[in-house]
Amino acid sequence: MYRLLLPLLLVFFCLSCEETEVEQAPAQLVVEGWIDSGGFPIVKLTTTVPISKQLQSTDSLNSFLLRWAKVTVNDGTREVVLTGMPHKDYFPPYIYTTSDMRGEVGKTYTLRVDFQNFHAHAVTTIPKPVALTSIKAEELPHFPGWYKLRVRFTDNPATTDYYKVFVRQYNHRKDFHSTYLGTYNDRLLPTQASILVSNSRQNVANPNATFFKQNEFITIKFCHIDSVSYEFWKSMDDYHGKGRNPLFNSMQNIRSNIHGGLGYWCGYGVSYYTIVVEG
Repeated sequence: MYRLLLPLLLVFFCLSCEETEVEQAPAQLVVEGWIDSGGFPIVKLTTTVPISKQLQSTDSLNSFLLRWAKVTVNDGTREVVLTGMPHKDYFPPYIYTTSDMRGEVGKTYTLRVDFQNFHAHAVTTIPKPVALTSIKAEELPHFPGWYKLRVRFTDNPATTDYYKVFVRQYNHRKDFHSTYLGTYNDRLLPTQASILVSNSRQNVANPNATFFKQNEFITIKFCHIDSVSYEFWKSMDDYHGKGRNPLFNSMQNIRSNIHGGLGYWCGYGVSYYTIVVEG
């Protein structure tokens, strides 16, 4: 019996490993863009990386940056062309920006991108910033020296509001990173809201990856966002929360407000706080 079973298993595994041809999809434009209240617009442009049988080194990803696009932002009154420039403090290290326009609360901003056959546009608004009332570090009971941050703020019960939390660690690039599951709808929050802020790192091999170290310098970027921006970041949270679970994998596409491409163009009503993590 066992002599017959072994050959059958070998045949099964050989058949199951049959190579499947995957048709290569055309490249798509990817936009990462935002404008903060009081800040300049920042836009990064890349294309999707095609599936390939060939191993691609990280150096080859440089070829997917778009450096010569025409990028404009219109605030309803005037339109400004953004300038592309290398910038090592961001990743990817090339951005489009301008010092000729700052984000204003209540305004609507239309982004347009044109590059060869890529043509995309998106619209966002900047809600009024909401201030945090307190920030407190809470040590994890089973991981001494590691902390989460608890932040509190007052939500307006008369309106439907959405919030997004980013963090930046001391001496890191100017990029802020989305905190783990850090997107909130106030329908699930009390008026005196209290939320836990984790780090942005998601390394499953390190149990402390989403926590903060004691004495670490952290800048929190607390954002009041519109419903369209919420839909994008909530779908990102769902992907990160479920994407590594083999039993409950997230199969839906990440939502986007970019017409003609992928990604996001978000307006943020921002409040910044720099702290030292102390118990």
